Amino acid sequence: MTDHNIVRMVHAIEERISGGGAADINSGGGVQASVDGTFLADVISVKPLSIQLQGQTVSAGIYINLALTVAASDGGDEILKPFETPFEPAAAYEFLKEFHEKYVIKKGDTVVVVMTGSGFYIAGRAVAG
Repeated sequence: MTDHNIVRMVHAIEERISGGGAADINSGGGVQASVDGTFLADVISVKPLSIQLQGQTVSAGIYINLALTVAASDGGDEILKPFETPFEPAAAYEFLKEFHEKYVIKKGDTVVVVMTGSGFYIAGRAVAG
């Protein structure tokens, strides 16, 4: 269900920016506009967590589900280390491996960010970097 919600948010941002048509979020460093406090931002570092939002680097007041940063690294290599050796039960191993590959953020990813007051809440990864 989370995938569908993130996709809907990204499409809403793209449509609002382009006036109804699809926008290319990969050209020119990503879409940097807002729909009611919702932004797309580029991850410039995961340790410490920093994002680039409308040309500004934000590294404080960022809130994220910690499951999205487990074993994260700027290069992304750390994500797969816990899964080099399979463990039991096999179904749990496969689920966790797939979760880490799909959802854990890496440097260069584009994320959906909701700004509330002075806080920035990362909803999830929109585009893998």
